[in-house]
Amino acid sequence: MFVVKGTDTSGSIELKRETQSGALKKAKELTDDGCWDVSITAPDGRVYPLDKFAQLEA
Repeated sequence: MFVVKGTDTSGSIELKRETQSGALKKAKELTDDGCWDVSITAPDGRVYPLDKFAQLEA
């Protein structure tokens, strides 16, 4: 399970996704919607900022 976290003007949001590609898609959507401090926690517990996580998929 991948956990996508971000912050917006309303507070923090945390969403779960089953796949790496799903997590990356949701993280990009959060960024596009104006969220900041967007990160993805991988199933192994490692936390990645969006730009570093995107590099893993490349």
